[in-house]
Amino acid sequence: MCVGGVMPVMAVVATAASGGMMAYGQYAEGQSKNKYYQYLADQNERQASDIEKTAEQQVTLVQDKAARDAKDLKNSVAKTTGAQKATMAAMGISGVTAEDIITDTFNKAKLDAANLRYNADIESWSTNKGASEQAGALRSQATSFRFAGKEAKRAAALDMTGTLLGTAGSILGSDLFKTKGLGYKNTGQKISYGGKNYKVTTPTDYNKVLQWNPGKLF
Repeated sequence: MCVGGVMPVMAVVATAASGGMMAYGQYAEGQSKNKYYQYLADQNERQASDIEKTAEQQVTLVQDKAARDAKDLKNSVAKTTGAQKATMAAMGISGVTAEDIITDTFNKAKLDAANLRYNADIESWSTNKGASEQAGALRSQATSFRFAGKEAKRAAALDMTGTLLGTAGSILGSDLFKTKGLGYKNTGQKISYGGKNYKVTTPTDYNKVLQWNPGKLF
């Protein structure tokens, strides 16, 4: 009787081990995919931050250059008007004509200064806009990667559950549970063994039954 009963027990153990290994493999695969997607998401977010920081540095450089150019222009205008005054005085030019020449020089300098500031602001805006669009696209993709990671974990959990349930079903349908000499009696809600009743409502409960020492069954 022992020989006849050993094979069903070994088959059940092999089925349980195979199902467990497959379920673990599915779990590990889900975790691995999730980590990979999280890595991609983190990488995208780092790139987005780098782009924004680079844009800030470029804007600072543009604005600083515009400020230096405006200062140089102011100094140049001061020298120019000084030279104009000296030249006109030497030539005996004064009054309204001299004032008009000086005023014209100042007005042109103001236009040049305004143009410097305008160009700097346009370049700064363009730099910030480009950086914002690139960073936004990267962060949007990072969000998609994180979602894909969660979905991979969820799919792996479903696959693992299906494998465990399938394994439990195979075990319950094995010869070990069909052999009359083992004293199993499925009442729908309980399994009676050795004078004790075991409540069975889920496959997990059946798995607990399988934890009995097979050597004691013969």
